[in-house]
Amino acid sequence: HVTCAFGLTESSAGNIMMPKETVKKESIGIPIPDCIVKIVDSKTNEELPYGEIGEIVVNSPAVMKGYFNDKEETDKVLKKHKDGKVWLHTGDLAYMDEDGFIFFKSRLKRMIVSSGYNIYPGQIEKIINEHPYVEACTVVGVPHPYKKEVVKAYIVLKKDIELNSEVKKSIKEHCEKNIASYSLPY
Repeated sequence: HVTCAFGLTESSAGNIMMPKETVKKESIGIPIPDCIVKIVDSKTNEELPYGEIGEIVVNSPAVMKGYFNDKEETDKVLKKHKDGKVWLHTGDLAYMDEDGFIFFKSRLKRMIVSSGYNIYPGQIEKIINEHPYVEACTVVGVPHPYKKEVVKAYIVLKKDIELNSEVKKSIKEHCEKNIASYSLPY
């Protein structure tokens, strides 16, 4: 039996696993026994409602005490919340559904903030990669004078596709049809 799981070195490996009896497509599973997982706003540490994307934080007996001789890095990832517990901030973005299943979205460091909107490159990459002319793409945030960042997509076309104005137009229309205007690549 092959299963999906999520974990990190700082918490002694697995924290979230897909149960054998209930599988949800695209989910990484539910917290394992003795492991509490919350999805929080990474700026305020407030727990978010079901369905909202935020940072995965973990409280468990398996969470590390800290990085060896590195209090500064330890303080960045181990934070005491209002509940008095110390939570490991994973740097991973996800949401939790009403059944407690967690859906990984992206790394926090990959999130693009444009005009106050949180944009997740993986979602945009998935849409662009669905276009029949596209072999692969990657999406990054680039500095912008007043929006903070804007989305930029680097696209590799399939071998038999030659770049021309019609190809550019087709990909641009695909993006406009499937991506929110504030997330459109510049």
